[in-house]
Amino acid sequence: MLLGLAGAAAADSSDGGGLFGAKSARPQTPVVLPPAPSDLLRVHVTNPGSMQFFVDGKSISVEPGHIVRYTLVAKTAEGPRNVSYEGIDCVQRQWKLYAVWRNGAGKWEPTQDTWHDIPAQSVQRIHSTLYDDNFCKDFGVDGTAGDIARRIGRGLRAVQHVGDGP
Repeated sequence: MLLGLAGAAAADSSDGGGLFGAKSARPQTPVVLPPAPSDLLRVHVTNPGSMQFFVDGKSISVEPGHIVRYTLVAKTAEGPRNVSYEGIDCVQRQWKLYAVWRNGAGKWEPTQDTWHDIPAQSVQRIHSTLYDDNFCKDFGVDGTAGDIARRIGRGLRAVQHVGDGP
């Protein structure tokens, strides 16, 4: 599968606390899988390699605990595509895979995945791009689901980053 499962576990003490004391409990809202993707919005990723990435605008939801859930579609130039339903936690800078779409069966297959850290720089930049440019701001969700969909559709932040630097 296309999705790399990179990430480091957070340091824990024996009492269940993190490095700086007790961890905040991540709200557990039921996962409701969306319909098959139908409203693909291109995500502008720097150095995407041979992949193109899309988020289904109709699948975006903002959940308690500063979590954004969405359907991600990754396409190659040759045509194959991977479709996954994921979440990004804007407080913890982590992502999770909830389900993968099985074209042959025409349905979602839930996964038993855990949360993974989103590195600032990696070969696969899609999660850091979604976190930094589209979903999150100041460790919280940046707007409503509609705001996020409009931002992805316009590609505003990706365009602002082009040419930045010394």
